[in-house]
Amino acid sequence: MNGSGNTIFLRLSGLMQSWGTSSQFQIRRTDGYPSKSGVLGLLLCAMGVSRADSSRELEALRPLVMGVRVDRAGDSDWDYQTAGAKIGIRSADGKIKVTDSTGEFETLLSRRQYLYDASFLVALQGPTEVIQACSDALEDPVWPVFLGRKSCIPSEPILTGTGDFHDIHQALSSIPWQGRPGEIGRFGEGFEVTLKAYIEHTDLSTPPPIDVRIVHDVPRTFGFHSHDARSVISDTVIAPVLMPPRRVAPGSRTRRVDYSSAQWREARLIRLESDDYLCVFCKSEAREVHHVTYENVGEETNADLRSLCRICHDACTMLEYGRDLRLRRVDPSAPEQRGEILAQITKILSERRMGRRRELLETSRLTRSDLSDVAPAG
Repeated sequence: MNGSGNTIFLRLSGLMQSWGTSSQFQIRRTDGYPSKSGVLGLLLCAMGVSRADSSRELEALRPLVMGVRVDRAGDSDWDYQTAGAKIGIRSADGKIKVTDSTGEFETLLSRRQYLYDASFLVALQGPTEVIQACSDALEDPVWPVFLGRKSCIPSEPILTGTGDFHDIHQALSSIPWQGRPGEIGRFGEGFEVTLKAYIEHTDLSTPPPIDVRIVHDVPRTFGFHSHDARSVISDTVIAPVLMPPRRVAPGSRTRRVDYSSAQWREARLIRLESDDYLCVFCKSEAREVHHVTYENVGEETNADLRSLCRICHDACTMLEYGRDLRLRRVDPSAPEQRGEILAQITKILSERRMGRRRELLETSRLTRSDLSDVAPAG
């Protein structure tokens, strides 16, 4: 993707979303994917266009072809909202409704449906100058943007990028899938996934599929909520799987040690020889070498390493895992860390003795069982 093109990508991801295209009285439902009116309204917010001026600005945005890819469908549930408190709700005859028991203005209660923990990739395709204007607005929005309703705040930046593509289907297949970390881990890097997509049907030369959906969500203006219809096709796209970068604290990223390299074997040997093959912590025979820092991986010096026996090395490593240490590690030669290392060694020995005791008891129990099963000689 580049800085301009015929397609703009929006990432609509958040704790709550709501994209209603049909509502009845106090029941406000949401579709399972973003509506075109909601997406264009989001763009107008970023541009700083008021409702009164929306019809003029929508002339350039309405022709954009829209496609939605469902990366995480989310879960739907209901909540309620009140309206008209201290203002008044008018009845059919134009009078303000009043609560009989209190004489105060009546409050309207509506049930509203939301999508929770959903993530969508939206592609809008059209003239380059219109795409560039949308991109500029999302880079520096005038007003806050939201996901269908003002209470639905995006959890990450909306603008994902722009590019040139033959059609919406190709565009939606170009961006890596954004699944949950556990889902991505099941596939692994280099794989592809098939995702549900909802693509606007604009080819009038061919009849639309039988299962095409007619949606009244193309806004003429946002002042009176007047909409035109469009055809939406339920389809699938294939997207690449890309493992997300591991999130670590700034300055704490580590590199892997190549334990098979000649450099590591030489550095390890030099450290063991300098310690006379003795553990720096307990003075037992040392067969392992421990990193006290990963700042110089691939160019380790003696100061970066310590010779240890197996149990002392296990204790240091377990302490590091418990603290989620990365570059700076446990130093077994540091006096201030000696108490923690000793406590960890004691815990390891106790657990190993307990494990050995269980193993002996189980072996003894099985032996007794086998002997009892032997029939006496007759």
